[in-house]
Amino acid sequence: MEILVITYSFLAFIIVVLIASPRGLKNDKKQSRIDKIKETSGMPAFQELQLSFYERFIGKGVKFVSEKLGRFAPKKKSADKNKSLEAIRKQLRYAGIFMEPADFQFIKYAVLIGVMFVTLVVIIAVDMEPMIMLLVLMCGALLGVMGPTMYLRSRVTSHQTGIKKQLPDAMDLLCVCIEAGLSFDAALLKVSQKLKGPFIDELLMVYREIQMGRTRRAALQNLCDATNLEELKTFASALVQAEQLGIPINNVMRAQSEQLRTERSQQAKEKGMKASIKMLLPMLLFIFPVVFIILMGPTVLNIIETF
Repeated sequence: MEILVITYSFLAFIIVVLIASPRGLKNDKKQSRIDKIKETSGMPAFQELQLSFYERFIGKGVKFVSEKLGRFAPKKKSADKNKSLEAIRKQLRYAGIFMEPADFQFIKYAVLIGVMFVTLVVIIAVDMEPMIMLLVLMCGALLGVMGPTMYLRSRVTSHQTGIKKQLPDAMDLLCVCIEAGLSFDAALLKVSQKLKGPFIDELLMVYREIQMGRTRRAALQNLCDATNLEELKTFASALVQAEQLGIPINNVMRAQSEQLRTERSQQAKEKGMKASIKMLLPMLLFIFPVVFIILMGPTVLNIIETF
């Protein structure tokens, strides 16, 4: 009896090995191919191909020209220069633009030169009086100097406004994903697949940083540094405290979402109350004079004819 059990066990082992060996060899081939691709992608030539078109071609030229032009620029103190570069870096990050401050400064110089060139061409092509020519030249210089800065400020405003509008909906979806059994990292990835927008891009960046080995606290701190919204900073700090104290994250996000929706409703009511006051000035300037002319015009003409 023992011999039969041993024999049947041996035969069953042989059958399992014969059935599973082709699949195992196939998986080994797949793994070897994946390892080969990873080794190949780690080579410098393939790492360069993974960069964007701007980083491979335009960015190098911009960096080279900015370094050459930097030699002729007036020398600044290192502390002032670092402070100005840090301010530009913050503004670029707030706008969702991933660019070096030196590249942005070069773009400002390029825009100034281009606008001044176009202005000079217009002045030469069109016959103008000297005062009008000087006025056009000053307007071109002002546009070239202030244009990139105003564009950056508008991008900051639109990006931060988009994050603020998307916060409650994204937190509700995060809460639903976590309640469904997903982890926080998987919930971030799922939300990034379902929604699109500036806040979703920031969440996707948090997910990538966590996957690269950063702690969740450091990734959320970078998220706070990427915006000047108090709502988002409160959200990130609440998540960090929940992780430290062991509080369920979905409860924290649900409370934050309700608070944000209440604040949004209050802000809408506040804007509605201010609308009547803001409408008073254009009514005084554009509507009331026309009404007075229509009502008092015939009376004034009759008085003039009488006297």
